[in-house]
Amino acid sequence: MDTFAITKIIQSLLLPPAILLLIMAIGFTVIKKYPRLGKISILMSLLMLYLLSIRIVSDRLIGFLESSFHPLQKTYVNFALGEKPTIIVVLGGGTINLSYLNMQPALSRTSMSRLIHGITLYRQINGAVLVASGGSGDPELPNVSEADAMKRVAVSLGVPDKDILVEGNSRNTIDSVRTLKNIAKDARVILVTSAAHMKRAVGMFKKIGVEVIPAPTDYKSEQKKINLYSFIPHIKYFDDSTNAIYEYLGIIWYKAQGVL
Repeated sequence: MDTFAITKIIQSLLLPPAILLLIMAIGFTVIKKYPRLGKISILMSLLMLYLLSIRIVSDRLIGFLESSFHPLQKTYVNFALGEKPTIIVVLGGGTINLSYLNMQPALSRTSMSRLIHGITLYRQINGAVLVASGGSGDPELPNVSEADAMKRVAVSLGVPDKDILVEGNSRNTIDSVRTLKNIAKDARVILVTSAAHMKRAVGMFKKIGVEVIPAPTDYKSEQKKINLYSFIPHIKYFDDSTNAIYEYLGIIWYKAQGVL
């Protein structure tokens, strides 16, 4: 098992629901010998499960990340690009394994949302090149390339093959940034990724001396008024909360490594 796979396992164990189940399991294990500690562990895991599953908490966790970047306006794009060649970098967000159906990997919802936004920008900017970035972020599918999957979809949606560059070797965000450095240094770079992921991605590009124009998409926060529905648990809000926690942990981890 390589380092990347071990890192992925540790990530999974630190994120909900695994961390909550672990806390609950500890509670049940020690409850006879340490009743107070056991009860606190069980109740805390249940409380966290509830809180992470409601909109009022989810919106604030992921909304804080998303609020740093607003959607890119077409007028700004035309004004900011100037005479440099433009590349639109779309960071991959995962694939779905469909090999059991004898089909090629499909894009996850996150990847599809990012790609569609990238294609939309590509069609607004004359002479732009679309860069699909992402190898395999799944240790169980080491030969699957997110970038290849994005290219297939982009071509099927009418983007000419000649206008697409594929970076299919990176396994995480920092790999993508380092690989794209040489491509990006002589161009104006529009960076497309999920709004919650943008803070981390932009920070890494800045760290290596590459300025990018953020073009966030895939917003999750709803920012609705607080009402009864704000306190009703739903899997969507749990998923959004988990994604937000993943980003916060990622920011801490990359800052500790000195790459952010």
